[in-house]
Amino acid sequence: MFFKGVAGRAGMFFVLLTLFLTAASQEIPQTPAGTIRTFFTTRSAKPDDSLSEEAREEFEDDDGRPLQAVAIDLNGDGTEEKLFLSGVPSKSGGRQWLVWDTAANAARGVIIGSIIFVERDADDGFARLETYWKQAGEMSIVFDYALTRGKYARVNSRSLTVPEIDEYFRTKPPLDLDKELVEIQAANEPSAKKPS
Repeated sequence: MFFKGVAGRAGMFFVLLTLFLTAASQEIPQTPAGTIRTFFTTRSAKPDDSLSEEAREEFEDDDGRPLQAVAIDLNGDGTEEKLFLSGVPSKSGGRQWLVWDTAANAARGVIIGSIIFVERDADDGFARLETYWKQAGEMSIVFDYALTRGKYARVNSRSLTVPEIDEYFRTKPPLDLDKELVEIQAANEPSAKKPS
């Protein structure tokens, strides 16, 4: 009987070990910290009334309230694109941003999120974007966007639980809210020399 109990405990140990290893191998896909060029949040958006009424139709929903925008060069051409923030949340509950290409005078799609990570990697010359937002309760959402056929399209999405949220932000560079829209040094870039 003792031997059966030991064998039973050993079997249970191996089952638990297998479950643990399987769960550990299914980590949340992350954007490596060195690929993040900069980030910004909704608090970086400033009042901006330069978007036409016709362009506002790109939003999922729009009630005509004044818009805010963040200006950032997403394609390296020296001209800042504008990300217009709507006051109306998307149908899924996240904040809507219309990406506007000021050089081409064209909409580049709507993205959803509260924190926008601008990556160093690009598609068709435009930076990939990763967004984060809190959906409801203790659940958060991450969307990955890439330029496809001239517009940003969602290429991946995932829901995060509280422990996964902690892990998600642990893989990001330090997010100092006073340094939104400031270039983040890549891990392989040499440090700037201090003046002597």
